[in-house]
Amino acid sequence: MDFSAVSSALKTIGELTQEVTSLWGVDEQVEGLASELRWMQSFLKVADGIKVDNELIRTSVVEIRELAYDAEDVIETFSLKVASKRKGGFSNCIKRSACFLKEGCLLHQIKSEIEKITAKIKELTRQLKTYDVSKFGVDGEGPSSSTERRVSRRSYPHVMDDNIVGLGKDIKKLVPVLLDEQSECRVISICGMGGLGKTTLAKKIYHESQVVGHFKHLAWAYVSQNCQERKVWEDILSDLNILSEADKKMKVEKLSEKLSSFLEKNKCLVILDDIWNTEVWDNLKPAFSARETKSKILLTSRNKEIISHADKNGFLYELQCLNYEQSWELFQKIAIPPTNSPGYKIDAKMTELGEDMVKHCAGLPLAIIILGGILATKYPSLTEWLKVSANVKSYLNNDKGEVLRDVLALSYDDLPPYLRPCFLYLSHFPEDYEIPADRLIQLWIAEGIVSSKQEGDEGQIAEDVAEGHLLELAERCMIQVRERDIATLKIRSFQMHDLMRDVCLSKGKQQKFLYIADQSNAASYPLLGGFVEFLHTNFFGYSALKVRAFDHFCSSISLYRGRKRTIFCH
Repeated sequence: MDFSAVSSALKTIGELTQEVTSLWGVDEQVEGLASELRWMQSFLKVADGIKVDNELIRTSVVEIRELAYDAEDVIETFSLKVASKRKGGFSNCIKRSACFLKEGCLLHQIKSEIEKITAKIKELTRQLKTYDVSKFGVDGEGPSSSTERRVSRRSYPHVMDDNIVGLGKDIKKLVPVLLDEQSECRVISICGMGGLGKTTLAKKIYHESQVVGHFKHLAWAYVSQNCQERKVWEDILSDLNILSEADKKMKVEKLSEKLSSFLEKNKCLVILDDIWNTEVWDNLKPAFSARETKSKILLTSRNKEIISHADKNGFLYELQCLNYEQSWELFQKIAIPPTNSPGYKIDAKMTELGEDMVKHCAGLPLAIIILGGILATKYPSLTEWLKVSANVKSYLNNDKGEVLRDVLALSYDDLPPYLRPCFLYLSHFPEDYEIPADRLIQLWIAEGIVSSKQEGDEGQIAEDVAEGHLLELAERCMIQVRERDIATLKIRSFQMHDLMRDVCLSKGKQQKFLYIADQSNAASYPLLGGFVEFLHTNFFGYSALKVRAFDHFCSSISLYRGRKRTIFCH
């Protein structure tokens, strides 16, 4: 859910209330407005806490954001006009006296605007109070699609993929760490963005002969976002061949004690696949609390923070994207059926198309596998390959490509509310653009997306809060750091993976956080709160225009009706 608009409006009201309420009792209207917005904010927190993604609620969230923007604009507009009329000395006082009636009309207009917005909020509040959001699943009925996706992604160590490329060096680096009994390192974490092959690498290590020969017992457990401690511990005990029928009725605390005791006495390797956050680890760690043990824990995760939280001596291994040669090798294995014909060569034009299409995957194995699977069904039709080549991104986001979108979108779904607008804002930057961290932080603060008055951040300056948010996005593998300050290790610049940016754009449009306009749709683009992204460097004669607020953008299109906008052109 989007807290940023409501929080920004409440912040603006709080800061400007003193200016406004000093005139003729507007404080009553402003306080009433603020009260309704606070209720809206509480509703959003409840909805987000239970991961509500029902269409009705999603539509309501958009309305909440619009009303919050309206409220902020009205308060700011009035405050600015009041401030402008207070400037100057004696001459300005005379002008103000002469315009007293005019100011009275303005005040009446502002009061009327505030009351209209408050009435709309009250009506929306009335509607929302008739629904019990706790009854909504992620899609409003039955098992949620998100839950179904997690079930379908469940991993099993015995299920191996033959199409594996480029993991040899990764295995060589990780296996010695696992076998080192002198090191105090007990927890090893394989980290990286979704679709990078973390689970595949963990499976290869699980079956590696050196590993099998070193550890007396090996166990595998799939964790996921919807972690159930008992299920994880029972899976591990079952793999260790020590799960009895009595254990299934045992209290969960006793179950963790049994597992902990066994790991302490035996040299075991336990792989926890797809662990999402530190809270999940905290729930699981009672079973891995043994200090004097030769057992090791191997995690796969999208969150780098977990390893330092789990083990101060832990080993973090960041899995990288495939290089171009590896990408092309993987693509050929999947897209081009093997043949026994001697001297067989793929058509030169198809090779050219394939090499170009692989670039769109930016080294992400899952994307290459999906693209290769799509093209394999169309091989050896050059015409069909040309169709896919003309719009690779569309194919990766539809039909079979839905798996890729869902896998990457899980990272967004797991973001806490305060990080979501920060992430969505990144979609305004062009593809492959190296984003300066200091510039982004300034924009986040200017737009009210980050402030020092957010819950839990009191006492910090806004820049420090923003830096923390940026670091958290990096820890969650949602951005790729390109440069750090040598002395402080602060992020100086970063990029987004092309496919993660696609998720960012998709979620931004779904949440009505931004609109993408070009010459074909500018005249009809919806006049809602949010950001506008123009995809051309020259748009109706306006080149690289970037403004915070404006009255008129272009006479040929109506983009502004008293609403704040940021325009990004690239």
